[in-house]
Amino acid sequence: MYQRRVQVTGGGTLLVTLPKEWAAAMGVGQGTAVTLVPTPAGGLLLLPPAVRERNRCRILMDGKTPVQLLRDIIAHYVAGFEVIEVVGKRFRPEERRTIREIAQSLVGLEILGETQSAVTLTCVADVRDFPVDATIRRIHGITEAMWDDALQAFLARDEELARDVIERDGDVDRLVLLVARQFGLLLRDLLLEQEVGRSRQEFWHYQSVADQLERVADHAAKVCRAALALAAPPVPIFAERLTRLAQASRAVIAEAIRAFEERDPARANAVLEGKERPEEVWPWVQAAARDQPENALSLAIAADSLLRIREHGYNIAETALDASVSPPLPASI
Repeated sequence: MYQRRVQVTGGGTLLVTLPKEWAAAMGVGQGTAVTLVPTPAGGLLLLPPAVRERNRCRILMDGKTPVQLLRDIIAHYVAGFEVIEVVGKRFRPEERRTIREIAQSLVGLEILGETQSAVTLTCVADVRDFPVDATIRRIHGITEAMWDDALQAFLARDEELARDVIERDGDVDRLVLLVARQFGLLLRDLLLEQEVGRSRQEFWHYQSVADQLERVADHAAKVCRAALALAAPPVPIFAERLTRLAQASRAVIAEAIRAFEERDPARANAVLEGKERPEEVWPWVQAAARDQPENALSLAIAADSLLRIREHGYNIAETALDASVSPPLPASI
């Protein structure tokens, strides 16, 4: 931390000197254009041009399993690094194939260059080309379609449809990681706040909603795995009640998303009022399990997942309340 006293010139201009060692490290000198960014808290950030040029990192490949490498690359991708260099002693063909598959699983990540001992990845997905509100709507649309098909696959014991839903869970994961990366970029590059017109605090709310929707999609995939384990289609009375439960739970999510998009605290509170009226579910689930003991676990998983996605809807409604009171982004200087 540095402290400086404000000085006044003869013409009334206010001046503040910069720390010499910091200026030298960041390449700031006579004539350098720096950017001043006001923050919602009232502070003023000074950003030199070199800030954006430092947005690259290096990952050591040696000793890592494919899963560990995947986690490492995702962590740096989410952190907002533009260039990720994976280095090792000498890459085997299967290791290059692993890196290529990881790059293909992340939005905008491409292989920029390869040598015998290094693979350079770069992210070409510009935050301005993927408006976060549109991404959230896309994630919600995918999860809605997944639940339509998951319920159908479970009640009809449709194995092909169930496997299709499970595969679509990866599409949601890719988009959620993209939102997380965008938030990471905002934390690293404060100029983006003005360029995208959203504050870091506002973007944090979007990431929170994306995380909740990711869990909703995970439960759709979980129900489909339970469908694959069914010995026979569920009895009609269970199917009818499960369908009603699904309609109620999904309505909570849809209303919560609408409250978030419209920054509507009244709608968010209306959603949260349902949290105080828990639904009695387990008696009819247990009755169905007694009629079909071979399906007992799968039936319980389906009902439990529908109750859990309702909780995620309530979490989104709470985020909508938080977002409704977020301060606006200050005007640029």
